[in-house]
Amino acid sequence: MLTRERGSVLILMPAAVLIVLTLAAITMDLSLVHLGRRELVAAVEASANDAATYGLDEGAYRRGSGYAIDPARAHRAVVQSLHARGVLDDLVQPPTILIGGTTIEVSLSMQVDYVFARALPGGPHHTTVSATGSATAVPR
Repeated sequence: MLTRERGSVLILMPAAVLIVLTLAAITMDLSLVHLGRRELVAAVEASANDAATYGLDEGAYRRGSGYAIDPARAHRAVVQSLHARGVLDDLVQPPTILIGGTTIEVSLSMQVDYVFARALPGGPHHTTVSATGSATAVPR
């Protein structure tokens, strides 16, 4: 009985290797998407913090009007922060910046390229990830 089953592993080995390689490719592509999302979240939060810090209207503060955000300065701070992180080239659309009093909210969408999925006929070449971050300027 044992002699009849010799070589059965040899037949199953190519299928097992193909399955392992397919799972590794899927894992790699999903890891790239997750990494892209993490980088985007970090960039959004940093740019919102920079806008809350460097976007303050100094004239209003000196006049005694309290803290206020200058929209032009806040927008410049967001763009400079995103440029410093190298995120601006991959954006799907310009950043959305909402200013309400002393709170700034920044939203971004970025494309993340797949490595292995594009090898499939009709497979996607990239996916879009989005992130939103906010910061509030508070007096000390």
